[in-house]
Amino acid sequence: MSADRVLVTGASGRLGASVLPFLSAEWEPIPVSRSGDMGTEAIDLLLGENRDSLLNRDFSAVVNTAALSSVAECSRRPARALLLNALWPAELASSCRERNIPMVHFSTDLVYSGGNPPYHEGSAAVPLSFYGWSKLLGDLMVERRYPGALIVRTSVLCGETSSKHRTFSQDVLCGRVRTVWVDSWRNHTPVDWLAGLLPGLLEDGLTGTVIASGENSRTRSAYAEAILSVHGLPSEHLVQEYAPPGVPRMLDLRGRFSTPDDIV
Repeated sequence: MSADRVLVTGASGRLGASVLPFLSAEWEPIPVSRSGDMGTEAIDLLLGENRDSLLNRDFSAVVNTAALSSVAECSRRPARALLLNALWPAELASSCRERNIPMVHFSTDLVYSGGNPPYHEGSAAVPLSFYGWSKLLGDLMVERRYPGALIVRTSVLCGETSSKHRTFSQDVLCGRVRTVWVDSWRNHTPVDWLAGLLPGLLEDGLTGTVIASGENSRTRSAYAEAILSVHGLPSEHLVQEYAPPGVPRMLDLRGRFSTPDDIV
């Protein structure tokens, strides 16, 4: 008997590349990405005909990790951000509702302002950036179009990934990160742990919005110093600065799913 097919969008990204091995045991993934890297099928979701063609495929579940996730690029290209972060998830949700199949849509803690921590599933979302607003709009449209969908909000991804898009911890360990903020707290989240939740989320039939993240809220500075120390590397090269305007200060997440093992 053949396995059910699951459409995975953004499959060459940090999270998308990580979820594929966990899904492959029970599902037959259909991995698509804009780049076509890592054996994924190249599909540019900015083109309407490509989106329509993809939605006409045969699949029994959807995992949406596709997004324009750069805060700066979302500000420079707002139309592209709205299409990828809001309109595309809404189209997916409508398709999944018509088929009555599971849908897991990944979102971000940057939908919150950071002004009233801690944040849980019922907390008010008021973003400080256009990226945050585009993701929040996507969350709301998914929820409205398909109440049977599951929205998973998470934070800064860390740990090893096979994607060419490195996680924050990989950037720290290779020396790419030089400037770290001392006044912006996030819940750094192991990407393998998050990806490992997916099979259960698809099988359990959860709906609505959940938060899945590292248990501990740390500043970028504190996290970078901690992971360098764990790997026996110096941290003297790090330049400590205050976060620029528009960056949430205290994103302390207290959601349904968490792990204390964030230094990876």
